[in-house]
Amino acid sequence: MKTKVEQFRDAHKKDKPLILLNIWNVESAKVLSEVGIKLLPTGSYAISDFYGYQDGENIPLTELLSYVSKMDTKNNVVTVDIESGYGTSLTDLNSTIEQVVASGAIGINIEDKIPNKTSLFSVKTQKDRLLSIKNKLIEMNKDLFINVRTDMYFVGDIIQNNQDEQLLKQTIERINSYEKTGIDGIFIPGLKNKEHIKRIVQETRLPINLMLDIQADRLEDYLDLGISRISYGPSLYFLYNEHSKDSLVDFYRSLLKEFIPYEEQGKIELFRQG
Repeated sequence: MKTKVEQFRDAHKKDKPLILLNIWNVESAKVLSEVGIKLLPTGSYAISDFYGYQDGENIPLTELLSYVSKMDTKNNVVTVDIESGYGTSLTDLNSTIEQVVASGAIGINIEDKIPNKTSLFSVKTQKDRLLSIKNKLIEMNKDLFINVRTDMYFVGDIIQNNQDEQLLKQTIERINSYEKTGIDGIFIPGLKNKEHIKRIVQETRLPINLMLDIQADRLEDYLDLGISRISYGPSLYFLYNEHSKDSLVDFYRSLLKEFIPYEEQGKIELFRQG
């Protein structure tokens, strides 16, 4: 029987993206599970903001993972946004991985942006960090889905970035380098240019993850580009805050009604319970 990590890997299919309805606290995770969704992905901005912290690794890792451990990780599939990894040294990074595994999470997002700066780690530095994570997991005889976020499109002017052919080339170079470490997926927030998306998909075997805004973006515009995963980031948190008079159950049921037609047509994967 396949492990939860293996099942999660298998759920990443080109042109049938896995939908991540990012949660922002223990209660939103609990209710999302209650309405039938097995996949509970944390998002750093929303969970930090809800619990009273600014984004940027300001919520202590132990506190973040204490919330994760309360999300019924035995029966659910929980992924954790660890931002840049909570530590600039490889020793600290490996400690983070140990704690994530202990929390019951089956996957991480880790970015290549230096914490609280607008610059990125060099390709070599990030590659070394990813290799360290892989080696630590081998040492522990554990498995995690490693989704690597590159902020090439997300730092600076996002509109301009999406028209920058040189930035596209640099992004592909980063992806190709990261891919050699044995990671599982690439997350590119800010990327919206459909021609750039198609090029990136062609240049890597890794599943590509985009971030959409639940109110500003049309899902159907991104379904035939070869991507394997769509995250909604903090946009669900913002949307719920606008409709906070609704119960979380009603909020999620209303939200799922929008996705069900795509699910029935086999165009998306919602990773349901059972």
